[in-house]
Amino acid sequence: MTVCIKKVCEYNIAKIQDSLCQSLELINFRLRPGGKAVLKPNIVMPARPETAAVTHPAVVEATINLLRDAGIKDISIVEEPAIGFDVQESFRVSGYAGLAQRMSVPIYGFDDMEKAEIQWKYGKLKIPKIFLDADLYINLPKIKTHGYTTVTLSIKNQKGLVSGQIKKHIHVLGLHEPLIELARVISPHLIIMDGIYGMEGEGPTQGKSKRLNALVVGTNQLECDITASRLIGIDPYKVAHLAYGISEGLGGVEPVITGDSIQSLRKKFVPANPEYGRKLNIYAWRNPAACSMCMDSFHRAIKEAVLDPKWWLPFVSKFAWYALFGRINILQGKNASLPPFPGWNVCFGTCTSELAEEKGFAYIPGCPPVPEDILRCFFVLR
Repeated sequence: MTVCIKKVCEYNIAKIQDSLCQSLELINFRLRPGGKAVLKPNIVMPARPETAAVTHPAVVEATINLLRDAGIKDISIVEEPAIGFDVQESFRVSGYAGLAQRMSVPIYGFDDMEKAEIQWKYGKLKIPKIFLDADLYINLPKIKTHGYTTVTLSIKNQKGLVSGQIKKHIHVLGLHEPLIELARVISPHLIIMDGIYGMEGEGPTQGKSKRLNALVVGTNQLECDITASRLIGIDPYKVAHLAYGISEGLGGVEPVITGDSIQSLRKKFVPANPEYGRKLNIYAWRNPAACSMCMDSFHRAIKEAVLDPKWWLPFVSKFAWYALFGRINILQGKNASLPPFPGWNVCFGTCTSELAEEKGFAYIPGCPPVPEDILRCFFVLR
């Protein structure tokens, strides 16, 4: 199949829409009037568009304009942020609540939607029925690096189609294979990737914004993800779920590229550290069996401590000392490995309860832990 790459240098809605029109012509994709369209951007958390953590709403607005010009009027936006984040706050901060109101387009979270049951490799799976009923399902991911999956693109973006419980289960199943199995049973009609600015480093939420000047448009998720990976200098065979998808024949490893070339727009993105995320001397050790919720709670706890004066003396002073002069090892997920470096070991979340009991490590319960419990744990650290 054909994947189109177009150079777009700014979040100008008219320019994005014009680029999308050209891209659809180049991949020979025709929008038919009438019917129902559902758009699935990446709104992983309450983050402003300029952080590059979320699909920029300008790309979605341009897409809505494009659909309406083609005679498609029944359009919905559906997305579910990572577990632990408030849906409405995520929509508000990211600019999507304002977009939905301005464009008169409904926007829904997972819990708002009627569910339909489908069969996949691991049994039965419930997803919002709207995706199965839609005449046009458009996947609109952000091009980002990722600590567990190396990249997060269209295949990874579909994790937002399932409940929080299933998201956790996907990690327990091994993460990479289940992502491809999900793509096998539910696949978009069209993929539009926001790479005008992407995220490098500690994605999907803690990395840095980086200009890429690219929109990637296609109809095959695997081929779009392969193309986007190469655009940011990452070998798709070194991305576990893409390598599995290639072996399963979900798409061609050498898609036909139209529009601009990969070579003309390629920029090397700094990947996430595959072993740990690190800020100063705080090490959060990677574990594919761990979802992102524990570290999301940790980041929220740090933010709360900085903003709330009651934590400044009991928490910030001790935490700063360890961050600068000691070492904190954060362990997460089932069957977490012991860190190779000594330090104060803290087990985050229900999955690590047995390890904490066996080794006598500090333990913060919850799935995910509550930020205030995290702060209390660090309050008593010795």
